[in-house]
Amino acid sequence: MECKIDNLPDVLLEYILSLIPPYKDLQECKLVSKRWFHATNNVIQHNKAHFQKSVACGSLLWSPWPSTHWVPTIRKRHSHSACTYENSMYVFGGCTATCTTFNDLWRLDLDTRTWIRLITMGSYPSPKACATMLYYKKSFILFGGWSYPSPYSLHQQWKLFNELHVYSIESNKWVVVNTLEAPPPTSAHSASIHKNNMIVFGGICNGYRSNDIWCLNLDSYSWHKQTTSNLKPQPRYGQSQIELGDNHLLILGGCSGPNVAMDDAWLLKMEGTAWTWKKVNMHNTEWAPTRIWCHQACKVGNYVIVLNINKCPKKTNDTNVWLKKVASQRTAPPSTCDSAPLNERQGNVSRADRDVNVNGRHGSFSRISVQNAHSSSHPPSFIKSLALCNDSVLSMAAFRDEPVRNGSNSNRQRQLESLRRMEEKIRNRRTQSKATKRTGNTLSIFVLDITNVLCDECSASWIPLKHNNQSGPDERILYSLVAGRGELIVFGGIRKEHTSLQNLPDMDESEVYNDLHFINPPRYVI
Repeated sequence: MECKIDNLPDVLLEYILSLIPPYKDLQECKLVSKRWFHATNNVIQHNKAHFQKSVACGSLLWSPWPSTHWVPTIRKRHSHSACTYENSMYVFGGCTATCTTFNDLWRLDLDTRTWIRLITMGSYPSPKACATMLYYKKSFILFGGWSYPSPYSLHQQWKLFNELHVYSIESNKWVVVNTLEAPPPTSAHSASIHKNNMIVFGGICNGYRSNDIWCLNLDSYSWHKQTTSNLKPQPRYGQSQIELGDNHLLILGGCSGPNVAMDDAWLLKMEGTAWTWKKVNMHNTEWAPTRIWCHQACKVGNYVIVLNINKCPKKTNDTNVWLKKVASQRTAPPSTCDSAPLNERQGNVSRADRDVNVNGRHGSFSRISVQNAHSSSHPPSFIKSLALCNDSVLSMAAFRDEPVRNGSNSNRQRQLESLRRMEEKIRNRRTQSKATKRTGNTLSIFVLDITNVLCDECSASWIPLKHNNQSGPDERILYSLVAGRGELIVFGGIRKEHTSLQNLPDMDESEVYNDLHFINPPRYVI
């Protein structure tokens, strides 16, 4: 006996529709008939309520997406900017493990989970990392950031930006906005949209840490520095900023120095001529994450999601020491740290970072170029040996395909051959030796209840972490976390790989990711 879908009861129809990804395909189901329109709306409301209930119960699940399905593939990166609009997530900029920065713009189709590189028009932003990008009226507002020169030179300085760019989604065009007054060049700050204003807080400003507030009127594109109460948060960078309606925002965590991570929260009331800061009373801190910095928290209803490693007494201390160090080197501009690692300075000239698709050049990554980029990355021992050569300046010039001082092609060829032999020797030694990676931590989901943050008591409470025997991706920082429709999307980031080789000292390598992970509620039956 045949049964048509129109003959199914409403409950079964809604269950079938709930299996469709909650983006374009589900929205188009509204167009089939009046019955499907109402059924689809019911599914959307159920999905939203179920997602928020799962957040409150701490029952969210990790769902990685296989990278083999992506053609073309976005470059590995961290410290990028990301936000969602309709059925897509957009990613701008960021940088590699060797601090080569990008200014490309990618779109992830959330229906098909495929990457599309946008060949944009207009005035491109500078290649940079740690900028903020926010959605406003079918446009993205991009501000701030930092970058190394590319290819990197030991005698050139890092650069901070106070550039303001607007990307129109409809016209696919970047427009640079010049203003008479502007904040100082800033990176690793936080920002949020309130009515027709963008509120910028904190960050690194020309070598000092800030707790200033700057407001950008998005209708006139005029800046002004906002006066606040005497009681205010410590200067910091790498914090999260959560929008709480038109008149309030929440600042969560951050760093006030390379070894000083903050775990506090502050509420800003944006009323009157002088805005008022108020410190939030934090409860159940034993369930709080070990760090709340160098990644963006995400608001879902009356809850804030923070990703962090599980508290592990044997490993947390060593891990946090490294993460604080790498955060000061990656999130803050290089000169704000004690010193940038030598392997980062020299490694930035690697051919792996000089792709035809980097920094605004048109085209898409081919499989061959991506494979070559992975195979040509140099291990830290090779870079350190390169730096110890007496004629390192000459060697580096040859490696960058720049003219050599004496102009001798034969001398240049000898230098290149010497570098190749050195690299091959190190690789052979690593292959022949037994490499063992120390067990790393994985990311876990932490939830902060902010239901009472706007009440007189101004409090927030961490929800006890549930161990569901499901591990997330490898620990990392400087990734992006954004909210989709009934799910959270995690992309990119950087972590340390600690490798032990026989007869060789332990080596620390930074690994950068371009993998996608989704955080979803458990499947339910309507």
